[in-house]
This record gives sequence, structure tokens and C-alpha cells, in this order.
Amino acid sequence: MAKLVVLKFNGSLESGFQVNLEIGQEDKIAERGCAGSLPPTPKLSQCLVIWQKQYNQQGNNHRIKPQQIIYDGSSNSRKQLLKAANHLQQALDQWLNSTGFNSIDKHLREELNREEAIRILISSDRAEIYQLPWCCWDLVEHYPNLEIAYSNPNFARILHILPVHQHHKVRILAIIGDAQGINLEADRSLLSTLEEAEVEFLIEPTPPELYERLWQKTWDIVFFAGHSKTLDRQGILSLNRSDHLTIEQLRHGFKRAIASGLQLAIFNSCDGLGLAEELGQLSLPQSIVMRMPIPDVMAQRFLKYFLQAYARENSLYIAVRKAREQLQGWEKKFPCASWLPIIYQNPAIIPPKWSDLYNNSSLLSNFTKSRLQQSSLPALCSITAIATILVWLIQSWGWLETGELNAYDHLMSWRFSPPTNERVLIITIEDEDRTYQREQGLTMNMRGSLSDDALSQLLNKLQSGKAKAIASDVIHDFPFETKLANEISQNNNFIAICRVKITQPKLVSIPPPDQLSPEQVGFSNLAIDRDGTVRRQILGMSPDDVCQSDLSLSLRLALRYLGDVSAEFNAQGALQIANVTFPKLQMTSGGYHLPEARGYQILLNYRQALPTTISLQEILTMPQEAINKLVENKIILIGVVGYNHDLHDTPYSRGQQSKLLPGVVVHALMTSQIIDTVLGERKLLSWVSDQGELLWIILWSMIGSIVVILSKGSFFTITWRIAASLTLLFACCWLLLINGVWLIAIAPGLGLMLAAVMIAFYIKKINY
Repeated sequence: MAKLVVLKFNGSLESGFQVNLEIGQEDKIAERGCAGSLPPTPKLSQCLVIWQKQYNQQGNNHRIKPQQIIYDGSSNSRKQLLKAANHLQQALDQWLNSTGFNSIDKHLREELNREEAIRILISSDRAEIYQLPWCCWDLVEHYPNLEIAYSNPNFARILHILPVHQHHKVRILAIIGDAQGINLEADRSLLSTLEEAEVEFLIEPTPPELYERLWQKTWDIVFFAGHSKTLDRQGILSLNRSDHLTIEQLRHGFKRAIASGLQLAIFNSCDGLGLAEELGQLSLPQSIVMRMPIPDVMAQRFLKYFLQAYARENSLYIAVRKAREQLQGWEKKFPCASWLPIIYQNPAIIPPKWSDLYNNSSLLSNFTKSRLQQSSLPALCSITAIATILVWLIQSWGWLETGELNAYDHLMSWRFSPPTNERVLIITIEDEDRTYQREQGLTMNMRGSLSDDALSQLLNKLQSGKAKAIASDVIHDFPFETKLANEISQNNNFIAICRVKITQPKLVSIPPPDQLSPEQVGFSNLAIDRDGTVRRQILGMSPDDVCQSDLSLSLRLALRYLGDVSAEFNAQGALQIANVTFPKLQMTSGGYHLPEARGYQILLNYRQALPTTISLQEILTMPQEAINKLVENKIILIGVVGYNHDLHDTPYSRGQQSKLLPGVVVHALMTSQIIDTVLGERKLLSWVSDQGELLWIILWSMIGSIVVILSKGSFFTITWRIAASLTLLFACCWLLLINGVWLIAIAPGLGLMLAAVMIAFYIKKINY
């Protein structure tokens, strides 16, 4: 939002001025103000008259009737003009530095910010105030986003009592008037290049033709190029060589055009202050005119520079300033060219940007904008509430779970993962290892992948190497061979697996070897989501008659490794190991919508770097000294790997066969998570409460509404801002996830887009 400064001048150059300053935000009541004065200045008045006389005597090809100018193209005449301009600028500076004006000048410099857009309105009913070169005020130079316009103290906001029709291009009525002695084809060519404009040309029209166009059609901009002049503060247009009209003679046609939505009049012609004043009395929002006769080449250049800047979404004021400043490069040949273009502004209107003038679902008029501003807060609140309720219902029905879990997988894969956990070693069993066992005659009780003979040799080597905990993830639902059972009973750091029966999915119970104590058994059940991915970890659950362990393999191993640490439920019913609480996953935690959350579950915080592995054959043939270095104080897991052997999807695999993880590796990662958490090396993944998720959805639904409101209807602007908002949403979720918090992304993203669509339809509706 730009800042608006109003300077009200009451008096004359002969008697002095009382000056009142008002500063505030656009379309709001002024927030600051002060009063000052400017003394009588006959010198400034005299310098202005001399400069105007010298300017009018230049031999340039002006857009005014050639016979009305005294031509004198001598270099001496140009020097006299430059001298007169310098004297005028010095007199203006001296006047503005008077003591009575110091308080206003100081107030302006204290309140204004060089980075913000600033509009200054010079409000007076004295013509000489408009004729002064206010663009030379040093305040303009010091504030690059500031431009000065002129206005009359008497003004009114025009209400569009006629229907404002929507259109997809800026509608321009281009009046090409009397072209005697000047080149107007350049203006016509420039207007024809505007891609987002629909231009209708009237070439040297008669008064009835012009009047009919103003009355019967709707226009955003009226453009005039040709000859014009001001006599006694009355503007006169030369439509053709015989027809010369005042604005008063076109009064009802312009009133009709303004009531139909006319926003801007551009008079690329000479001496247009009278035209601007008269149209201002009809409440035209804004006009651009030339304060003095303008050389034909400069008129063409100004139009080119202005259209380029304005069509690139600069504000009207900044576009005029940029065009003015570009004219300065021509002042060696055309002195004072940058002084000529001025804006005449209706103070009740906010100047439109280029995109505001056409309908890309845009707000077509200032009246419509005013209506939107008055109703935007209730609309914002209502639409945010509706979008939130719809998304909350969809989420509660579980329809967003797949999307949320996919988003979770993406965010997990973008994290920075810690390196391999050196505490864990996996001994793998593949087809080559089965063959090796048979070749070596290690076939005792070999009903599957691992014989009791091979397991006995392996345990002896691992025990000698002082492994801290050993677990076999190989199903052994029959008794161990007697010798092996005796060896295991003497070493309580060995853990075998069983499986608890689960109805859905259909998993049958699998018993452990019956010689083991309950403390040497852990269940191997995994929490597998509907899409086959393992994202959760079961720490404990109710046993059955066959598998009587209530702790998982990973928890058994972790507790064995950690030694004398307590594991108990606190007063809130949460599992606490040592001084770390493990939050229990609920049916609606995070993006989940589970039919049930069996047992005590937590989220599995994967390491992307997998544990070290070694094959069974390698370790059985390795020298004991090397084994000792490899396994000392480590957790050892033994399990089957290879294609079609207990493979599972993870957030990192997303269905890629080459990245599926064997069950033994998943159990190793689960064990690592518990140990890392208790030792304070990594964080557990947590989630936000249902109430927090609701607030999160409300926030992004509100952002969706605000994005559309602030984009002022530009489809391109809305699109890239929504895309940027969604990117920011996922970035926030990613930042939270790398800090251990899972926050949903799909539901708030859906809320954002729903709210954006609904507010866009609302804006479109109020345009009618």
C-alpha cells in the first residue's frame, strides 16, 4: 500500500500561501498532519513568466498550432531558456526553504521512507501552483518512489451507477486529432503494439462521432494525440482542421464515459492543464497532460516510455516518473522536456495498475475495489471457515491419508540423514550361505536358512568376540538341538523371534524355540501401512498363547544393549525408558487415519545410511582376531536377505525393488532408534495434536484467501503466489520434520487452494 501525502495551498504567489500537510496510507484517514506557510514571492512569479516566455519562443515542432509560436531556433535563445529555467528552479528552492515551510519539509522527511511508494498531491485552485516545476523539488530526487500530482480542493468520488462490464483487455479510445505539422502515426503505432489492449482509433473525428463513442461504449482509457491549448484555464482540442472543441462541449459524453468506468485520460498534446482541470471537475479519476507545448519527438518518446513502464505493472505514478526521467536524456536538444508531463488526480480515487484495467478475474473499477475492501474481512473469515470445515471433514473421513503419507515420504527422503550406526552389525544369509552350510556338513536341524550347527559355530565366535547382544531374525518354530540349547541358556544376551497372531492382515502365530526363557524372545511383527510401507514401529503389544512375548525384538535388543535402564509407564500412560518418554501413536496422529493402532507404536525415524553387513560364510571363515575387532560391544542381528525374502517398502524406497529393505535391516534400524534416543543422540519423531492441525489448516486457508485479495485479480500473479505459498508450506513442514516434528501438508495445501478458488468466485460475483 502506497503512502499518500496531501499539500493544500490556500492563497497566491502575490499574497503568500497557507499550507496544510496530511500524511497517511492510501484509502485511509490521514495519520499525521501539520500546518505551515509560504511567503509572498513576486520573484518566483516573475521567473515563471520569463521561463514560459522563453520556452514558447523555442523553434521546436510543438503539438500546438504552428502559427501560434514565435520561432527562434538560435543557440542564444536556448541559452536564455536554460538561464530562465535555472533562475526559476533557484527561486522555487529559495521559496520552499522559507522559515514558514520548514516544519512541513522536516515533517515530510521524518515520516517518509525512501523504500515505499509515495504519492504527493498538490491541492490548490490557483493555476500558477500547477505551472511551477515541482519535479525540481529536491524531495523528489531523494525519494526514488515518489511522484507529484495535482488536484483541486473540490472533488467527489464518482459512483458507477451504470453497469461496469468485464473485459479481458484494456479498452482504449484513441483519438487522433488534427495532424497538421506533426507526426501522429508514431503514437498510433505505439498503441497498436499493446498486447493486452483493445484499441479503437478515431482519426480526425467529427464532434458527433466522438460524442457517440464516448456515450455508447465503455472505455478504460481515453487517449488524445494532436493539437491542443489552454486559454483562460479552458482546454481546447483540435479534432480536425475545422473542429475545435472544449471539454464543456463534450461534458455529457465524458460524464457518461466516467460513469461507465473510464479511469484515465492521456492528452499527448500541448498545454493541457485546462483539459485536466475541466475533466477533474467531472470527477475523472486521473489524467496525464503536458503543462506546456511539447515537441513532437518528445511527445512520442514520452508515450513510448510511459506505456513500457505502465504495462510492466509499475504504478501509474512510477510509470510517469520513469517516463519523465527518460526524457531528461533529450534535454540538450529539447530543454526542460522532463518538466512537461504531469498527473492530475481525483483525491478520492486510488490510481489503478495496468492489470487493474482489464479482467483476468480482475477488479474492474475503483468502486468495485471499494466494495471489496469494505467486505474483504467478513469474506476472508467466512471463506476461511468454510474451506477449513470442508478440509477437516475430508480429512476425518480418511480420504487424505494416502496423500499425507506420500508427502511424508518425500519430506523424509529430503532430510539430512546421520551416518551409519556403528553399534549394529547384520550377518546376512543368502543362497550362497545355504550352499556353504551344506558343503561344510552344517545341516543339523536345517529346515530353513540357518542350521543349528552353523548357529552354534556363529554364537561361539560372537561370544568370544564379546558381542553385547545377539538376535536371530530367522524363524525357528521348533526346539533347538540340545547342545545349542545348553549354550544359549548359559548366555542371556541371545534373543530369538516369535510372531503374534493378527486377524487383519491374516498373520498366523509363530512360536519361538521352547527352550528359551520369555526374556530371550521378542516378537517380529511389523506395522505395515495400507500401501505396504513400514513407517511405524511397534514397541510392545498383548501376546497370544503361541507367541508369549509382549516386547518387540528391537526393544528387547535395545534394553539388552543399554543394560541397567528402567523401562516403565509414567502417570500419563506413556512408555519411559531412562528419562526419555516415547509418545504413543494414536489412530489420527499426523496424517494417519488408522482403523486401529495395535499395541504401543511410535514413528520410525529411519537412517538413510544402512548398518554394516557381513555374510554368514565370511564371518564363519574369518580369523577370530578379526571377528573380535568387528563385533566387540556391538549388537548383532542375523537374518535372511535377498530378493523375495521378507522385503519391505520404506519412505526411501517408494516401490523401487532395489531399495526394499529386508526385515532384519528394518529391525536393526528400529533398535538403533531406541538406543540413539535414550542416549540423547537423535530425536524421536513426534506430531502435532488434532487441535494444532486444525489451526494449521485455518492458517493456510486464510493465506489462500489473502493471496487472491492482494493479487488484485491478476491470474498470473495469483498463480505464482499460490505456487510460492505451497512451496513455503512444504518448506515449513520439511524444516519441522528435520527437527523431529511431523506436520501435515496436504490438508492445509487443499485448504489454501479451496479458499483461493472460493474468494476468486466471490470477487467475480461482486464485480457484477
